[in-house]
Amino acid sequence: MILRTMFGGNAEIRMAEYGSSAIPAPGSGYSVFTGRNVSTDTAFGMPAVSSAIRLISETIAGLPILVYDDNDNERANDSSQYELLHDRPNAEQDPFQWKSDICVSLEASGNAFIQKIKARGKVVELHVIDPDVVRVRRDRDTNEKRFDIIVDGKSIKDLTQSDILHIRGWAPPGSLVGFSPISMHRQVLANALAITEWVGRFWSNDAAPGMVIKVPGQLSSAQAKGILDTWSSNHGGLQNAHRPAVLAGGAEIQTLPFSFNDAAYIEQSKMGIADVARIWRVPESMIGGEGSFGKDATEQESIRFLRYSLAPRLRRIEQALAHDADLFGGTGLYPEFLADALLRPDTATRFTAYVQARQAGWLSANEIRALENYPSIGPEGDSVQVTPVGGAPNMQPGGASV
Repeated sequence: MILRTMFGGNAEIRMAEYGSSAIPAPGSGYSVFTGRNVSTDTAFGMPAVSSAIRLISETIAGLPILVYDDNDNERANDSSQYELLHDRPNAEQDPFQWKSDICVSLEASGNAFIQKIKARGKVVELHVIDPDVVRVRRDRDTNEKRFDIIVDGKSIKDLTQSDILHIRGWAPPGSLVGFSPISMHRQVLANALAITEWVGRFWSNDAAPGMVIKVPGQLSSAQAKGILDTWSSNHGGLQNAHRPAVLAGGAEIQTLPFSFNDAAYIEQSKMGIADVARIWRVPESMIGGEGSFGKDATEQESIRFLRYSLAPRLRRIEQALAHDADLFGGTGLYPEFLADALLRPDTATRFTAYVQARQAGWLSANEIRALENYPSIGPEGDSVQVTPVGGAPNMQPGGASV
């Protein structure tokens, strides 16, 4: 049975328990001190969160997955694994969409679940399943992983690792499932949501500061409520902005002092972006926050982003794929993301490096041309320098010069 239609399942069919550690389902919401509900949907509605997750998922999705032979590290472009991971993971998605779904699942819920569709025992398609509808547990008798999935209100139980490839995100040792960043940091995210709500309510009140209607004499509760209701209905909200008012009986309007700085709105907004950058381990400037700019700063930031943020995520996915018995078991092959493009320097720097590599004797002309997506110049381009001098002839085995 193909479960690809489950992605984005309804909240009504999400399970209350998620995994063996009883983590709430990522879409079900989490209680916080502010009283604001934090769920996957509300977190995605925060620009900094959606920007961080898109930055990670779309950057990784843009990197091709290659397959190599473990014996000689040559690319195995004619293998079925290469076709599956690089060209066509399933009939409905291109590789970019498929890899993006894996990364979004990991960044939002801490887990990615991939259903393996087989034909004659061979994996022919890979489908990412909505993690909100999957429960992971261990079999009491065998201690092996089992997956229970809800589809359209119906439960599919006892799926095994032969059916589902589970990529577990970060979690403490011994945990069966990865921890959702949204649930772990719900208090911090709730603070940012509260600031957003406060601003929305401020603008719904015509961006006007607090005010008092001062009436001489004594008023009953009913009279005070009547005045407030009349004022709110005639002057509350943006639709009634700047509408003239008539006050009688000596009533006066007194405004209360207010400024955005008094509420520390600006600083709280900056803090919210910085917190999101820390949670998802991305450079703050890449999601609209503060940071260093300039050519050198941007290049160094890109290197740090790849080395400390993306590289662990790439290894996590690579290792999960490589250790799946149905995909690579006993084949002598292994998958690897091609991340070179993320570190690609400017043209002048690249060409200087190519000259040095060519003269040092560890890159041939054809290898350099391949790095620049140029066609081969033929067999003569395969030779490498065996002397450190760029103008000296290449010496081939046996002493013959070329």
